[in-house]
Amino acid sequence: MDNPLGRKARIGSTPISCTMFHYFYKITNNINNHFYYGIHSTDNLDDGYMGSGSRLHRAYKKYGIENFTKEILKFFDTREECTKYEREIVNENLINDNSCYNISLGGKTPTTINAIVVKTETGKILCVNKNDPDYLNGKLKPIWCGKHHTDATKQKLKQTFYNIQHQQNVKNSRYNIDKQLANVITIA
Repeated sequence: MDNPLGRKARIGSTPISCTMFHYFYKITNNINNHFYYGIHSTDNLDDGYMGSGSRLHRAYKKYGIENFTKEILKFFDTREECTKYEREIVNENLINDNSCYNISLGGKTPTTINAIVVKTETGKILCVNKNDPDYLNGKLKPIWCGKHHTDATKQKLKQTFYNIQHQQNVKNSRYNIDKQLANVITIA
């Protein structure tokens, strides 16, 4: 899709009065040329979204987010098309590249149902299904097994998220979508 402007977003068959963009992007660390691929759906191309990968965010803390460049590589008409494309690009060969910040295969909807966070023999951290053969045969080791946040830590996290307004208002990329959906539901 060459020109993403002018399309109207829909939830099911209900049009929403905002333009929805679905795109595949690449974020590059300008210091060491490490990279991250991802997809994003938004009604605001300037929403400041810079990926959600855990390794990517650790790199932001280490190098400073100002040392990263984001480029939108391709626009899509639907989230499904975007997800399919990500599945083709972010494959096992890519995530095994030491320059890649991605830790899981592309095109998957993140889920924690029957999932466990593990560490590979090479040190990569992945989220896999509990029925994964490599996990079942002991090749992948759980990294958070049997550990729990203390009540004090939970309270600190809660306070930190409150202080930085984590995922609140305009910092949440779905902010305007949810607002529009609320209006549609209220009207109906």
